[in-house]
Amino acid sequence: MNGLWQRAADRIRDELGQVGYETWIGPLNFVGHQGSTVTIEAPNRFFRDWINERYLSLMRAALSKEAGEEMEVRLTLGENAAVATPQQRPANGHANGNGNGKASAASRATAAAAPRGDRHPTLNPRYSFAEFVVGSANQFAHAAAQAVANQPGEKYNPLFIYGGVGLGKTHLVTAIGHHIWASGDRPRKVLFMPSEVFMNEMINSLRRDKMGEFREKFRRVDTLILDDVQFLAGRERTQEEFFHTFNALHAERHQIVLTSDKVPRDIPGLEDRLRNRFESGLIADIAPPDLETRVAIVQKKAVLDNLRLAPEVAMYIAQSVSSNVRELEGCLTRLAALASFNQSAITMDFARQALQDLICNHDAKPDVESIQRTVADFFHIRLTDLKSKKRTQHIAFCRQVAMYLCRKLTDSSFPTIGEHFGRDHSTVIHAHNLILRRVTSDPAFRLSIEKIERELKSIRANAA
Repeated sequence: MNGLWQRAADRIRDELGQVGYETWIGPLNFVGHQGSTVTIEAPNRFFRDWINERYLSLMRAALSKEAGEEMEVRLTLGENAAVATPQQRPANGHANGNGNGKASAASRATAAAAPRGDRHPTLNPRYSFAEFVVGSANQFAHAAAQAVANQPGEKYNPLFIYGGVGLGKTHLVTAIGHHIWASGDRPRKVLFMPSEVFMNEMINSLRRDKMGEFREKFRRVDTLILDDVQFLAGRERTQEEFFHTFNALHAERHQIVLTSDKVPRDIPGLEDRLRNRFESGLIADIAPPDLETRVAIVQKKAVLDNLRLAPEVAMYIAQSVSSNVRELEGCLTRLAALASFNQSAITMDFARQALQDLICNHDAKPDVESIQRTVADFFHIRLTDLKSKKRTQHIAFCRQVAMYLCRKLTDSSFPTIGEHFGRDHSTVIHAHNLILRRVTSDPAFRLSIEKIERELKSIRANAA
């Protein structure tokens, strides 16, 4: 069971990000289990109450998925647990927008049945249109989402939203679900589900000979929202079942909303008939937010969390984290936690100290030599080989990665970079374009590049 908790914790880390995980899940301890109930120990009442309100459903879903059966979580306090005073407790509101996100919806993925209100009972309550910050990078997707929410099944069916990790896809499609469920002259059944959960439910239904119930569940909803459809790739039986589900819903003019990390044509292993269905509606992208939008996101989330944040602190965070909205939320989570523990105001000095291990000075840039050393270490090759004339496939690939990062992270020109590698500028241009295409199309490879960039940031931060 301890191994089960470790595997579940890895899933939670993927959902919250490293910052959110270390802040809230890392301090928890696995105690034991009895039947289908797992006991987790919190260090103090502050943590227990915070986890119980925001992350309990996420923990339950992760454990259930790893165990293959429904699991319950019991939160307890350690014998020496400190008692949090009211001043130490967080302000009302969620400190992290991912707390009741995909996994919560997955663990309770049922159509709406409770009395209607402004929010769907099983969707993340913070993921609404009112709380979505619109900027140039997402305004088209936002407009399309609002059009679908106002006229489900009539406009843009299906709606396909794609973009990188942590840019707001789940927020936007969840907002659609809230709006459709709360509006109209009759209750509407809205079902949100990650594609992996769709696949697992189908497998369980096949094993238990209950495919009739499975089809009834998915084909009788008014709106189906399927998150991360790229995970359907290569799953022939799952794709076949979803193809028929798609056709049944579309024929009845029921709304279908899909998200992915790439456009349908770039999803490897996706059958042509599904690709054609996905491309038959409207495709909208979400790109990384610009600086102004990032500042607005930080400020808005601080207000939602009742967190008093000076403008210069919001600017500092926005300038230091540029690629991922989830990382912005993680920085705010860390600030909120430390400010509560220390009963301290969030000044610039406090923010720099609190976030020093997460972000570094955005003005500091690595040099070509440090990038070469870091890439060589990452791929376990000698630095001399990276800079040599060797053309073996592995070394040439590592050299191309280093050239790409030199162009991305430094102010050096293509000819200058070429001089450091003993190549001309055309070789560097070719390497840059080659790696850029792969970063754009291959999520796993993109994660490797991001890991190298984090190592470079860490080196710069330590040097500072």
